[in-house]
Amino acid sequence: MSFQRLFLTALILIPFQLLGNENHYTLDFSQIEGNALEWFEKNGWAEQVDMDKMNPRFEKGTLVIEPKDDYSGVFFKDFRPDSRQLKGVNKIRIEWGVEQYPEGSDWSGSTDEKRNVRNAIGVMVFFGDEDQDSGVFYVPNIPYFLAFFLGEKERPGKAYLGNYWQKAGRYFCTPCDGKIGEFITEMELPKTFNKQFGFDPPPISGISIDADASNTTPKNGRHSKSFIRKIELLP
Repeated sequence: MSFQRLFLTALILIPFQLLGNENHYTLDFSQIEGNALEWFEKNGWAEQVDMDKMNPRFEKGTLVIEPKDDYSGVFFKDFRPDSRQLKGVNKIRIEWGVEQYPEGSDWSGSTDEKRNVRNAIGVMVFFGDEDQDSGVFYVPNIPYFLAFFLGEKERPGKAYLGNYWQKAGRYFCTPCDGKIGEFITEMELPKTFNKQFGFDPPPISGISIDADASNTTPKNGRHSKSFIRKIELLP
């Protein structure tokens, strides 16, 4: 199952308890221990597709995702049920990294054709509560989004289109030099959204953490390995 099909199941409406205020959200794994799947469920995140099979775990102050097979999965947080969408967010900042990229990932080529668009780790930020056309009848519609991922061969600064949701979603590989290790990603959200879609963004309605090793080749006994230390949505 591809990265673009992570939301083939309907988005689950779940209770939300804001960490911060209406224009600031922080997800910090540096002090979290225990079972990762249980922690996300307890804190109002939905586990979707096959994230439960991708060895998610807390390790050395990070959330680690290390699929041993060619799975894809997502943790999704919906801010909408309690009308707690985030307003006034200006920037996203992510502390994360990669120890192994999925062999066979390729975001190049024509967007009119299905490509092997995979990622070791990604974060998607959703805007507004109006679902946008996925482009095909068998893939659910979802709100506008900006997505960020760490890639091995992709071009920094390029706005990539996925296989689905091409009118409503943009993917950015940043940083993007194929190195392994820990990185910091920062981007201005309103400015980026307006440049891509031509209008100011609605409030942030959700966020997800995902990984996709579908149709990739195993190496070192796994298909990829990545981690996240902290995600911040800042005013």
